[in-house]
Amino acid sequence: MSRRLPSLNAMRAFEAAARHVSFSKAAEELFVTHAAISRQVRELETWLNVKLFHRPGRGVTLTQAGEQYQRTLTPLFDRMASITDEIRQTAAHELTVSVEPSLASRWLVPRLWDFQEKHPDIELNIEPTVELIDFRKHRADLAIRCGAGEWDNVASECLAELVSFPVCSPELLEDHPIESVEDLKHFPLIHEESREWWKEWLQEAGLDVSLADKGPKFQESSLALEAAEQCMGFALGDNILAADALKSGDLVRPFDIDLPEWGLYFVRPKGYTENHPVKAFHGWLLEQIQETPKSGEIG
Repeated sequence: MSRRLPSLNAMRAFEAAARHVSFSKAAEELFVTHAAISRQVRELETWLNVKLFHRPGRGVTLTQAGEQYQRTLTPLFDRMASITDEIRQTAAHELTVSVEPSLASRWLVPRLWDFQEKHPDIELNIEPTVELIDFRKHRADLAIRCGAGEWDNVASECLAELVSFPVCSPELLEDHPIESVEDLKHFPLIHEESREWWKEWLQEAGLDVSLADKGPKFQESSLALEAAEQCMGFALGDNILAADALKSGDLVRPFDIDLPEWGLYFVRPKGYTENHPVKAFHGWLLEQIQETPKSGEIG
């Protein structure tokens, strides 16, 4: 039995344009021109003999028929992508993990030997990036992210609650011992991207927030922690990124004042079924989190 269907490219163009309510954003997602999206949508409207978009001048809005068609097509395309991804992974036993660079270098990579030893059949691909992956555009199977967990179109699971606290090299304190939190004003503060995080901690500690107006700034938290290990001053670490350095003694935390941060999240495309590689990595991550010392156990 033959199926009477319009062009798949036309349906993809319409679905993206309808989901974004924008031809320009659809063109960006599908790596084509605005004109190509417009042409494909018009071809689909001609095939269906129904108007899918209102075009009042600048911008577009969906007609009632367009809204109905988009509600049907989006979950179908999501499911098609999910099944395609599952078959690809099952055949290759590959797993692509998107992870923040600092988290990769300070915490994940030093532990990956254990995963490879337990799961030699799975070929890992680690993609370091600070951006939350758009699973519609990229081939990443999952992501590990720090944040509030309030991301659209993904399923997120909190693996650990994060808290931050000042850390420094023990050598830094040899000549200038600290007797109270007030002594922090005698040391440089090392920043990552924004000075606001230090200001929040200083306020929590009851100190003058203007102390955070100076000090070197790094774009990655891993670099800030490395600078602290090299006696450049105090950096803000957390119970995940700083855990190994605190355990080894490369860093110390002189104060027990914690500033609640966000969480560490396991992120997957919404609606995807976990296959063997994803299940294995998920279970292994939970084990590693459990073995990582809690905030009150380190320092």
